[in-house]
Amino acid sequence: MGKEAEAMSEEKNSGLPGGQEQDAMMVYINPEVIQSLADVSAKKEQSFRELLEAAEEGDLDAQYKVAMNYCNGTGGAPRDGELAFQWFTRAAEGDHISAQYSLGLCWLRGIGVEKDPEKAVRELTVAADQGYPPAQCELGLCYEIGTGVEVDKLRAADLYREAGEADYAPAQCNLGFFYYRGIGVEKDYAEAVAWFAKAAQQEYPRAQTLLGECFEAGLGVDKDEEKAVELYRAAHEQDYDAGTCALGVCYDRGIGVEKDEAKAAELYRRASDEGFLRGTFLLAQCYEYGTGVEKDEAKAAELYQQASGGEDDDYPPAICALGLCYELGTGVEQDMPRAVELYRKAADRGYVPAQCNLGFCYYRGIGTEVDDREAVHWFELAAEEGYPRALGLLGDCYDFGYGVEADQEKALRLYQAASDGGYPPATCSLGLCYELGRNVERDLDKAVELYQQAADAGDARAQCNLGFCYYRGIGVEEDNDQAAYWFDKSAQQGHGRALFLLGQCYEAGFGVVQDQARAVELYIQSDEKGHPAGACALGLCYELGAGVEMDKAKAVELYRKAAEAGEARAQCNLGFCYYQGIGTAVDDKEAVKWFQAAADQGYPRALQLLGECYDNGYGVEQDEKKAFELFRQSHEEGFAAGSCSLGLCYELGTGVEKDEAKAVELYRLAAEVGFVRAQCNLGFCYYQGIGVKEDDGEAVKWFAKAAGAGQARAQHLLGECYENGYGVERDLEKAVELYTKSHEQRYPSATCALGTCYEFGKGVAVDKARAAALYKEAAEAGSSWGQCNYGFCCYQGIGVEMDDGEAVRWFRKAAEAGSARAHFLLGECHEYGYGVEKDMDEAFRLYELGHKGGYAASTCSLGLCYELGRGVAEDKAKARDLYEQAARRGNARAQCNLGFFYYHGISVEEDDAKAAEWFAKAADQGYPRAEFLLGECYENGYGVKKDPEKAVELYTRSDRDGHSDGTCSLGECFATGLGVRKDEKKAAELYQKAAGKENTRAIYLLAKCYEGGAGVGRDLAKARELYRQAADKGHKKAREALAGLEASQPKPAPGKPEQKKERKGWWPFGKK
Repeated sequence: MGKEAEAMSEEKNSGLPGGQEQDAMMVYINPEVIQSLADVSAKKEQSFRELLEAAEEGDLDAQYKVAMNYCNGTGGAPRDGELAFQWFTRAAEGDHISAQYSLGLCWLRGIGVEKDPEKAVRELTVAADQGYPPAQCELGLCYEIGTGVEVDKLRAADLYREAGEADYAPAQCNLGFFYYRGIGVEKDYAEAVAWFAKAAQQEYPRAQTLLGECFEAGLGVDKDEEKAVELYRAAHEQDYDAGTCALGVCYDRGIGVEKDEAKAAELYRRASDEGFLRGTFLLAQCYEYGTGVEKDEAKAAELYQQASGGEDDDYPPAICALGLCYELGTGVEQDMPRAVELYRKAADRGYVPAQCNLGFCYYRGIGTEVDDREAVHWFELAAEEGYPRALGLLGDCYDFGYGVEADQEKALRLYQAASDGGYPPATCSLGLCYELGRNVERDLDKAVELYQQAADAGDARAQCNLGFCYYRGIGVEEDNDQAAYWFDKSAQQGHGRALFLLGQCYEAGFGVVQDQARAVELYIQSDEKGHPAGACALGLCYELGAGVEMDKAKAVELYRKAAEAGEARAQCNLGFCYYQGIGTAVDDKEAVKWFQAAADQGYPRALQLLGECYDNGYGVEQDEKKAFELFRQSHEEGFAAGSCSLGLCYELGTGVEKDEAKAVELYRLAAEVGFVRAQCNLGFCYYQGIGVKEDDGEAVKWFAKAAGAGQARAQHLLGECYENGYGVERDLEKAVELYTKSHEQRYPSATCALGTCYEFGKGVAVDKARAAALYKEAAEAGSSWGQCNYGFCCYQGIGVEMDDGEAVRWFRKAAEAGSARAHFLLGECHEYGYGVEKDMDEAFRLYELGHKGGYAASTCSLGLCYELGRGVAEDKAKARDLYEQAARRGNARAQCNLGFFYYHGISVEEDDAKAAEWFAKAADQGYPRAEFLLGECYENGYGVKKDPEKAVELYTRSDRDGHSDGTCSLGECFATGLGVRKDEKKAAELYQKAAGKENTRAIYLLAKCYEGGAGVGRDLAKARELYRQAADKGHKKAREALAGLEASQPKPAPGKPEQKKERKGWWPFGKK
């Protein structure tokens, strides 16, 4: 159970049952009996003077009688203790037995002389040795309590027996009490009853009261409550206050009579008015609880104070009760140190409940410093007397090692003893032992049975534990209705944990109608009771704005409060606030501190999050092995996120040897219990064939589960499946819907994917500006894909103004994040001086990084560097290898370039068939240069069967795709009627189109048209101008034609020149 605060109120039946603590060592002295014994020789009455004269003449009986008259102020004599003492002494010296006894009483009580217990014992012994029963009884009391002699219970019992056998009622009663309590003799209730009965037959009221107790409890006789009431009433009618109180208790509780609390209070008041402290104490309880009188706590405290008495005459139960008033502030201003003082006073007098309460003050630090050893000392004293609460609390000490070495076996025995004594909290603790199997074989059925027993007795903790058993199905079938019922019962007593758990029920609608506002109320009450879990739950409400206005700073405050009290969940939540900057500034070191605190308690989520910190070096030095170990521990605690993180370690080989099959196993374990991140990861394994055979259908199944739960990454990946028809029928509108959902959760990859949909009109109308805005949003969120795409928009003026400087800025950000495409594009900027100064060396370095990152376009550009010796020494073979790598990864430009190497036998043996094969692959992707070159192959039959119509088709595609060589060749087909109807005008238009793109061959052919008037009006000046342009660009035939024209040489008729396989080299070196 631990140190659970439980300031226990002393119940109304506190102390010895039926008031047996009153006069526990009292001897009844009846003056009339003594008088009759003293007057054995008196035959007639005589006046006090005559009696005094007789006394002075040495008449022992007269001396004794004179002494009695002075002692009691009777027979015409004034009350005078000193004279009484003198006459008792004279008579005693004459061996008057009654005088010897009475003289002993004078020494004992200080009547006419200073008290002297030792002299009293001497006188009493003289009388007792002569067989005088009253002296034997009084001397027995001296031996019992150690007055004038050493305590000797056996001697006391012998003396009581001698007097009792002489039929002396007080001695019979005292001897019975010895058997009743096992004082000086072995406890024997039947023997006690026999002696009480002898004294009761003489109407001795104390014996009547004690015999009544035996009948009430069935001790030594058959239980008979009505007989008990009869005996209590007989004692009460003799004005015996203990009997009056015992009778009051019967009316108070309906024992042997009809319950009548008002009658009980009246009887307590009567005893109290007689100065009987127990009566005052019981009357105080009536006022404290409002039984038989109107409740008045201040009056109760006043009466407890009155019953506490003074130094020589006090009532420990009242002192203890007054201490409780000061502890709890009941009827008085709360004063913990005063409570401790009062508990100590009563404890020092041997009052067991006070010993226990004092121990509890040391145990909990109530009014004093916590001192577990001192607590154990007082608990042990009370436990030795069989006090159930002390047994239970001492059990706690041994259970948890408070003030003693932990000993769960001993704790179990103590809990059992306390439970047997009817102490419900110990019954609950015993149930916990059986639930957890602590030093006893685990037995959930037994645990529930014990919780039920204690719960039925009203123990709040047991009610809560029983509710929890129903809540979790521990030893019983799970039943939320029963759980809520017991939580509610416990909560009504203010039990902090029950208030929290009942709040959980209302928050989730378990066993009650879901009511977030009610949940918050209960969490507040739980927090106010000092229950850390309640404070933590309330913090979560403030963090999420659930049932209260969102207040993240308030959430942090509550998490901190619970965390500092040791609540692991709160420690983890507080750490997470620092980790994510929720309600406070991000502080990874502080996050690690709190994650560690919770992890030290084995809290699974904290183990997983602490693992993340070690994995990434957040707030601690990066340590992948440590991260792996923490993930493993979290997984072993059954935490799905831990299993998922552990799976990622195995997938990537982080802190452990890579094992993709093991990763899949762990992802599946977490996915099957509904952990969405694991569902997404498992789907991705099927999507990419990681640790399992690639299976798009299975991928879609798991993506759908996670996406349905709102997981942003899964929504994005599922959108990708719908966009491309992976595992599902292609549905672009569905893809856009999923990308949008993920984007709305600020998942940058989805934002970027949605941007591509708007850029290319996939599932939505084309909207370049919207696309650019989405790329920018993703870029600003740190997505390297978004940064690269937005940079490309700036580079090409897609949806935004063209801005090479801005393009370079974003390409650089993406490149720094490792984007291979960004490396390639940034390399292109450095190669051609777009937004930066030209720097071929830097371009080469960037292409190389892009190539290493697996970006085929960058591999191709790197190949071009080696082909042309740009930024590196020329190396055609290296270029060919790089082109082939990129070509096999599907890069159209590389396929075209590789085909060109085979076309011209560059670093490979010339092979037109292979050239045509690679041109075809690139052309199938719509690559314009490949369309042109493949057209050449079909036009001339290079590596394929000659097919002029096919050549025209390919030139047309190349022209449409903006390739000027394709436009020019198409013009030549129209000029010569190759594969198409001859149309010189159309040819001239196409030459003009290509020439407008600075195509040298087209400029030359257009010049020929003007020179010969083919498709255009003959214009030698125009022809001369165009020949010069082509010649300036290095076109050899243009220089020759220009020279001939200027020399007025005859011009050849226009037509298609002789086809020779020559490099018509066109490479997309730039973005144009």
